[in-house]
Amino acid sequence: MQAVCYLRAITDPSLEVQQRAYLDECASGGLEVGPTYTETASGSSAPEFRRMLRALLEGQREFVVVVVGAIEALGDTAREQAKRYLQLAALGIPLRVAGARDPDAAMLAAWERRTNAERRREQVRAGMRDVALRGEVLGRPPYGYRVVARRLRVDADEAVVVREIFRRYLELDEGVRVIARHLNESGVRTRRGGAWSMVSVREVLRNPVYVGTYRRLGVTVPSDHERLITREQFADVQARLAERRTSFARQARGEYLLAGLAVCGYCENNLIGVRRASRAQRAAGEPAEMFTYYQCQSRTNQSRCDYHTRRADDLELAVRNAVSDAFATTSVAPNAALPADGNEARREGLRRRLDALLERRVRGEWTAEQLRQQAGQLALEDLQEEEREEFEARRRQDVARTSEDAVTVVAERARLVEQWGALEFDEHRSLLRALVSRVVVTDDAVRVELAQ
Repeated sequence: MQAVCYLRAITDPSLEVQQRAYLDECASGGLEVGPTYTETASGSSAPEFRRMLRALLEGQREFVVVVVGAIEALGDTAREQAKRYLQLAALGIPLRVAGARDPDAAMLAAWERRTNAERRREQVRAGMRDVALRGEVLGRPPYGYRVVARRLRVDADEAVVVREIFRRYLELDEGVRVIARHLNESGVRTRRGGAWSMVSVREVLRNPVYVGTYRRLGVTVPSDHERLITREQFADVQARLAERRTSFARQARGEYLLAGLAVCGYCENNLIGVRRASRAQRAAGEPAEMFTYYQCQSRTNQSRCDYHTRRADDLELAVRNAVSDAFATTSVAPNAALPADGNEARREGLRRRLDALLERRVRGEWTAEQLRQQAGQLALEDLQEEEREEFEARRRQDVARTSEDAVTVVAERARLVEQWGALEFDEHRSLLRALVSRVVVTDDAVRVELAQ
C-alpha cells in the first residue's frame, strides 16, 4: 500500500520532524513511500490538502493511505484538525497519525486539549464575522470616516484631507513625501494627533474604502457609505503608485512622438520623422525655419511607394483628436461592489454544527463510527463551501482586475488628451503606445487603431 504524506509548515512539530515521523511510519508499517503535499501557509483554506484529495479521488485510492507526522499537521486549530479527519473518513480515505494507534483517539485528544483561550477566540471570531456579514463596521474606522449606528459615515474634516491627498497626487503630480510635508507644514495632523509620514499618506492612497469597498475578515461588505473619490481616480493612483517615476527625460533632438506607431496607408511601411527647412524661405535667401514631417520610409529608403508626407504638428493633432473622440464615446459602467455571497455564513453554520457533534463524541454519547456517520456529510459540505469560496475569490479578482483595467485605460486616455501639450516626451510616448496600436496615414485621412 502506498503512503501519501501530508505536511504543514508549523513550529511544533517542525517539517523535518513530521517528515522523519512519516518515513518511520512507512518503514514500520511496510508502506511504500509516495508523494508529499506540504501546506506552507497558515490558515484554514489548505489548498494543498484539497489538491491531495483531488489527486486521490482521481486515482486508485483503495491502495492509498494518508500519513501525517502529527495530528497538528491537519490544521492550525483543533477544529480544523477534526474537520480534515472527518473529511478523509467521509471520502473513504484511510488516515494514519505517525506513532498513534488510532487517529480518532488523536483527534479527540487534540480537541480536549483545546484551551479556554482557543475556545474564546473561536467564539469571538465567529461573532465578528457575523457582524461583518451584516455590513457593520469592525474596529477603528478608516481615516475620513466615523462610525454612526455601526455604519461608515463621512467625517467632514477628515474627508477634506483625503480628497486633498488624492488631488495633490493626481493633479499636482506630487509624491507621497511632498504631500506629507505639505500636510505637516499646514498644521494638519493624523487622527492620533501625530505627523504625517510617507507611509500614512501611501496607506490613504491605497485604501479602496474611499471608492465604497469595505473588507474585513475575508468578507466583502456591500457597503452603503459615501465615496470620497471616483473609481477612475483610484485606478489612476494605483497605476502611478506602481509605475511612478521621479523624473522624465526631455525630448531629445531627432526623437519623434509617433515613431513606430505611424504607418503608410498604401504600403504598410513605417513613417519616419524628418526635419527640413522651408523651401520658400531658402529660395528667397531668408533664414530657413526648420519643420518636422513624417514621411513614408519606403519612398525615402527603398525608392518605392509614392511620396507621402504629413507635417508632424498636423498629424499629432489628428491623433490627439482621434483619441479624444474615442474617449468621449467610451464609458465604463460603475463597478459596484460585489455583494457578499453568504458562503461565509454557511461555513460558520456548518462549523458550529460540527462543534456540537464533536462535543457529543467527547462526552462519550457517540462512538467514533457514529460521529463519522453523523458529522461526515457536514464535513464534506464544508469542503464544498471551501472550494466554492476559492472559486468566488478568483472570480472576484478577475472581475475587479477587468474593471480596474478598463478604468485605468479610460483614465490614461483622459490624461493623454487633457495634458497632451504638457507631458514630458518619454511619458507622452509611453502613454500613447499603451493606448494606440498604430496610426494609419493616407493623403486624406488618419485612422487611429486603439490598443485592445
